[in-house]
Amino acid sequence: MAGRLGCLDVRVTPHLRSATKIIAYGLLLVIFIAVASEIFLRVILDRPDNWYVWPPKFSAVFEASEETTPGVTGPGRFIINSLGIRADEPPPDADRKILVLGGSTTIDVFLDQDEMWTAILQKRLNAMSGQQKTWVGNLGKSSLASMHHLLHFEHALPLLPHAGLIIILIGVNDLHFALKIGNPRNMTYEQHLSWAFSVIPREQGFIPSLALYDLYKRLKEVYEKTRQGPVITYNGDGYITWRQCRREARELVDALPDLNANLAEYRKNLNELVDQAHTYGARLMFITQPTLWKDNMEEPELHRLLAGGLGPNNEWCEQKRYFSPGALARAMSLFNDITLETCAAHGLRCIDLARALPKKAAYFYDDMHFSELGAKRVGEIVAQGVIAAAY
Repeated sequence: MAGRLGCLDVRVTPHLRSATKIIAYGLLLVIFIAVASEIFLRVILDRPDNWYVWPPKFSAVFEASEETTPGVTGPGRFIINSLGIRADEPPPDADRKILVLGGSTTIDVFLDQDEMWTAILQKRLNAMSGQQKTWVGNLGKSSLASMHHLLHFEHALPLLPHAGLIIILIGVNDLHFALKIGNPRNMTYEQHLSWAFSVIPREQGFIPSLALYDLYKRLKEVYEKTRQGPVITYNGDGYITWRQCRREARELVDALPDLNANLAEYRKNLNELVDQAHTYGARLMFITQPTLWKDNMEEPELHRLLAGGLGPNNEWCEQKRYFSPGALARAMSLFNDITLETCAAHGLRCIDLARALPKKAAYFYDDMHFSELGAKRVGEIVAQGVIAAAY
C-alpha cells in the first residue's frame, strides 16, 4: 500500500475533455470577438489624436420649438469644421481672423449656423466698406468658464490658424460655479478637461491605445452626463422639464452667499487670460454677459426662466429651491463689474453687452441664451465694437 502512494492514477474522463474544449472554444470566441470589435471600432470611430473643442467635421440638427426655445424657429444646423470649430473653413485670403471663446451663450446651439451671433459678426464685418476680409471662428462650448478658456489658450489655440483678435463672452458660468448652480460637486481636473475639449490626445500605453477603451470612455462620459439631471437633447426636451420645475419653485432665495473668494479667483483668471493673449500675440476683447434677471420681472420674462436652482441639475426638480431673479441679477453684476474693471486696468477696449442688450423676452429664449433676434442684435453690437476699437 505504501508503494502505491507515490503513483497517482489520473484519468481524464470524456466529460472533463468536453468541458475543457468548451472553455477553450469560449476563450477563442471571446478573443475573436474582441479583435473583430477592435478592428470594427477603428474603422467607424474617428479618433483624432489632438486637442479639439468639438469633434472635427461633426454635424447635427437641433429642432427648436415655441415650447422649448421661444424665439428660435425651425431646424438649426450645427456644423463643425475640420479644426473643431463651429465656423466655415478659414479662407486663405482672410486678412483678419477672429477667434471667439465662451460658453453656451457663445456657441448658440439651437440657432442655425447662419443665425448664431458669431456668424452675424462675420457677415457684418465683411459687409462694411473699407474692412478687411474677416473670418470668425466660434470656440464656444456649453458650461465653460474662465478656467476652461485658460485651457484653450494652453492646448487648442496653438494648433489653430493664428488670430489677431480674441473675443471672450464671459462671466455667467463663473457665476454658476460660484453659486454652485447646475454643476456637479467636486469636479476633478480631468472632468474640467473633458468639458473644455470634446477630443483629447490619448493616454500613453497599450490599453489607452485601444478603440475599445476609447468606446468605454465615451460611454462613461455619456452616463455621467445623464446622472447630472435632464439632458438637453437635439429637440430641447430638457428645457421643458427645467422650466416646469422652475415654475413650481417652493422657495426663492434672495440672499447671496459670500462670493469674495470666487470673485477674486475670477479676477485672477481674467488677468491670466490677458497675459495669455499677450503671449499668444493677439489683441483681446472681453464681453460682459447679459441676462434676463432683474428685480420685479414681468410675466413674459418670468415665463422664460429655467435656471438658477441651488445644487446640481439633478437636484433642481427635487428640491425646487432657486435663487431669486433679483439675487441672480446682483451676482451677475458683480462678475460683469470685474470684467469691466479688468478691461480698464489693462487698457482693453471691451463691450458691456449686459448694458447694451435690453432685458426683454424677445432677445432671449431662457435666462441668458439668445433668441434669433437676440443673436442678430448681439452680432451687430459686437461688430460695431470691433470697428470702434480699430481691431
